Amino acid sequence: MLFFQCRVEEEARMYLNWDYAPPRSWEQFEELCADIFQSAWSDPALVRHGRAGQRQNGVDIVCRQGAIYPVGLQCKKRSRWPESKITKTQIDEEVVEATKFEPALRRFYILTTAPDDALLQEHIRKLNERQRKKGLFDVHLLGRGELVRLATLYSRVVEKHFGRSGGGLSSPLISTWMASNGKLEKAGTELDLSVRELVQDLYDWPTGHIVVRQRESDALLENINRYEGKELTQNQRRERISLRQQLKELTDRERFAVKAVMLAFTHADLADWLLKVWPDDIVVSFKSIVEEQLGRGSYAPGNTTQYLRMSPPRAAERRCSAPLSSEDIAAIMAIMARRQERYGKPLTTTVDELPPEVRSRVAIPRLIRGIMEFMSEDKFDWNAIRAIGANQLGQWTIEIA
Repeated sequence: MLFFQCRVEEEARMYLNWDYAPPRSWEQFEELCADIFQSAWSDPALVRHGRAGQRQNGVDIVCRQGAIYPVGLQCKKRSRWPESKITKTQIDEEVVEATKFEPALRRFYILTTAPDDALLQEHIRKLNERQRKKGLFDVHLLGRGELVRLATLYSRVVEKHFGRSGGGLSSPLISTWMASNGKLEKAGTELDLSVRELVQDLYDWPTGHIVVRQRESDALLENINRYEGKELTQNQRRERISLRQQLKELTDRERFAVKAVMLAFTHADLADWLLKVWPDDIVVSFKSIVEEQLGRGSYAPGNTTQYLRMSPPRAAERRCSAPLSSEDIAAIMAIMARRQERYGKPLTTTVDELPPEVRSRVAIPRLIRGIMEFMSEDKFDWNAIRAIGANQLGQWTIEIA
C-alpha cells in the first residue's frame, strides 16, 4: 500500500510539473474539475450552480454519478490562489453549508489545489461516520495530486488542460473567462492582471487555448436538465427544443469570442499591432473583443445615430461600421481640434490616429469581427486579406457618418 501511494504521488508530481500552464485562476480550476467528473461519470448534464460570489450552499457544480443524484462538487476558492492548505474547520464548515442545498445532496466532494493529506482523510472518515448516523450525504476530499491523477485517465481532459496530445501540437488550457449578460465578470485590477498574464502565457504556450463561458449558458443547461427522465408532453418537448436552440446560440457566441481573441492575440499580422504598436490598449481591447462577439454586433449606444466607418487601405468598398456614442464623438472631435491647432490639420484619417479609448473599445473589436467575416463569408485566405491591407489594423481609413 505504501509503495502504491508513493507511485501515485510521484506520478501526480510528474504531471504537475509538465511544461504547461497550471490553473491560473479559480475559474480555470472549476473548469478542470467539471471536465474531470463529466468524463469520469459520463454526465453530459453536469452544470455549474450559481456564480462566484453568490450563495450556493457550498456547491459549485451539480452532477449525477450513475443513479446517484444530486452529487455536489465544491471547488475550494481562496483569496490567495492557488490554495496551499485546507483545515478540518474549513471542511466542517463546507459540510454544514452543503446540508442546506436543495434537493438534499446524496454525495458531496470538496476539491482543492492543496496537497493530499492523510490526516485530513482520517478526519473525513470520522466525519462520514457521523453523517451516516444522521442519514446525511457522505463526504469526499480530493487534493491536488488525486485530481491530477484522475485527469490523466481521460485523454480529452489532459489535452484540454495540460496539452499532452500524443503526437500532435499540444494545446493546454491557459485561462477560463466567465461572462454574465454579455459582459466579462472580471474588472479593474483583476481584469488588468489576468489579461496581461494571458498575453505572457500565449507567448510561452503559443498553441494554448482559452475558454469563454456565459452564466446564461449554464442556466439554460440546468433548465434543460429538468426534463431529464420524464415522460414529456408535446408542449414540454417544444419548450425543450426552444431551450436547446437558445443554448446553441449562446455557445456559438462563446466559440466566436474564443476564435476572435486567439486571432487578435496570436496571429502575427494582428498581434504586432495589439502588443507592439498599442500595448497600453490590450486590456480594453481584449474585453471589447470578447464582448463584441458575445453581443454579436448588438452594441448600440442609444444616444447617437452616427457611426465609425472603416475600410481596408486597398479596398474602400469593404466597409465595417460601428456605432459611436456621444462620448466617442466628443473624444474624436477633441483630438482633431488639438491636432488642427498644433499641426494645422486634424490628422485623424486612420484607425491608428483615433483616440486610444475609441480605438480599443470600438474600432479594434469591429475590425477583428470584420476580418473573421471576410474569412467565413467571403472565403478569404490570408493572402487575400493581406492583398487588401485588412491585416494592417492601424491603416484602415475612417470617417464618421
